[in-house]
Amino acid sequence: MKNWFMSNMKSTVICSILIIVAAVGGVLGYFGLHRDSDGGFTLHTQTSFRPDVVVMGTELEGMYLAQRAKQEGLGVLILETKGRLGGQLIQGEMLYLDGTYDDDGDQLMQGGMKELFQQYTKGSVRTKTDFAHYFHRIIEGIPLEKNVVLEDVSMSGNKVDSLTYLDGNGKRRIVKPSYFVDNSDDAAFIRKLNVEPLPGLEALYGSKEREYMSGTYMMKFKGVDWDKFQTHYWKMNKVERAHKYGPESYVNSHIAYGFPPVVSAYELRNKQDLNLRGLNILNQGNGEIIINALQVYGIDPSQKETIQRGMALAKAEMPFIRDHLRNHMVGFEQLEIGGEPNELYIREFNHYPTEYVLQASDLMSGRMFWDNVSIGGYFMDIQGSRSNREGLAIGRPDKYGIPLRSYLLHDYDNVVTTGKLVGATAVAYGSARIQPNGAMAGETIGVLMGQMNGRSLKSTSSEEIKRLHERMEHKYQIKLDDRITAKNKIAHLSEGEKAELNSGRITLLKGNRIAHHLPFIRVSVEGQAITYNGIKPIVINGIPWVPLSQTFEKIGLGDATYDEENKRILYTFKGKSGTIESADVQILNNFVLVSWAKLAEVLGYSWEWNTAGDEVLVRRL
Repeated sequence: MKNWFMSNMKSTVICSILIIVAAVGGVLGYFGLHRDSDGGFTLHTQTSFRPDVVVMGTELEGMYLAQRAKQEGLGVLILETKGRLGGQLIQGEMLYLDGTYDDDGDQLMQGGMKELFQQYTKGSVRTKTDFAHYFHRIIEGIPLEKNVVLEDVSMSGNKVDSLTYLDGNGKRRIVKPSYFVDNSDDAAFIRKLNVEPLPGLEALYGSKEREYMSGTYMMKFKGVDWDKFQTHYWKMNKVERAHKYGPESYVNSHIAYGFPPVVSAYELRNKQDLNLRGLNILNQGNGEIIINALQVYGIDPSQKETIQRGMALAKAEMPFIRDHLRNHMVGFEQLEIGGEPNELYIREFNHYPTEYVLQASDLMSGRMFWDNVSIGGYFMDIQGSRSNREGLAIGRPDKYGIPLRSYLLHDYDNVVTTGKLVGATAVAYGSARIQPNGAMAGETIGVLMGQMNGRSLKSTSSEEIKRLHERMEHKYQIKLDDRITAKNKIAHLSEGEKAELNSGRITLLKGNRIAHHLPFIRVSVEGQAITYNGIKPIVINGIPWVPLSQTFEKIGLGDATYDEENKRILYTFKGKSGTIESADVQILNNFVLVSWAKLAEVLGYSWEWNTAGDEVLVRRL
């Protein structure tokens, strides 16, 4: 009797659970909620929904904008032209997060990205699943459509009145919000407006075709013994570490970065389309890692075939990179490929004219704006492209403001940009593009939209910006006041040198030194050109500076190590050992560079400039 009773009770409970599940499913179905590709819910909106804000694309920065706008009482609709959500973060799996810090080491991240970074550094957010759960918490309750096709926009003067699109089921819909936000990696909405883009990297390098920073194929591996790797790294002394792995490389329990000697020793199978740069490695636990390093050239995110081709080329290179890392990294001996991302990580697309276009001199001078929406940081890092495989490191700002006007599309009263579409020159973009900078701006602009009640953000007054700054600080703990002070790191530059900085022709080094990296220079020894991997020579005060270790290898099978603590170079050359005391070096992009004039003197070479060809001609004495 007891067994019969318990059996019936169990059946009743199970039936009740099934009824509840069915009811929930019915409710979700009624409101159009369905599981998406990453396990979150997607709301297919009903025709009666009239949003105040429409956000195109699901890059993280714009999701913060959507979240804050909703919290401020606005109706928000997210439209994604792709079949999956999360862009760079979720689909590109760019999970190695870049933090922003000032010269004193103080964290610049505020708001949502600060919260995410805290979880990331303590290890509670490491895997794609972890990041996807965080991502979906941000957009919880916000209507969202995937696989949409943007058909047409209607205009009234300088205002976009409406957008017509096809939803994922092919049904035509029209939305008429107060604000349109382009948060995509391919300017999906702005391209419908036929806006002429600003010059890009092609202007720096003199190339005939439009040029973008490389995309990246995030490399996923398993079988790493991280403890062995970390222990080996820190058992070496500082000179050994610098020589084997690079002077600014680093390893801790959850990340590692640098390792230019390991990278330089790798021979790409496809040198035309791919590049292996310094390794940014995230330890995801259980022997799994993901590495940001494999760059793909010729990527135009508005042309899907370039992405598909890039994915295929990178995937074909992966077995060879795996084998190389097995042989050159302690703890990586059992390395295996651990899967692949769904998409490439897209760094850059077109730059469009905004109300204010950020310049490199704004960043390096620490300029603050009356309409700050973000406090930015990070060095101006122009990643490699076809014309310049190694990329350029322009300079490291202390911190700087990003104005609201750099997110307001010029000639349109209600079109807002986010994230990678920030209004910046190709040079300033090297820093402004970093996610924490754009995420803070997204949050701030979302709150401002709630404050403006449908008015154009271009009409925002100084008094309204002051109220915005107060609200951001008191409610969201984000400080944006233009009285924040930053170091001016270009006060010593002439106006002509500032112009060179803005055009990307110079690099700012420590000690107020200025290096010219454009036009590129070449080095030839006895008529044979020397090729460098990972970095190009630079010019300081008319003297060429070259990568230390690679130069010794190229000119005579020698070897050289920089002893930073004692400021000396230890070398072997033609079977003899030597020391260069009080060595003057520059560390750039984790490479040690030394004056060629000094090397020539010590090693017995003469040299001269071929100014017509920007070439250094080297001869043995």
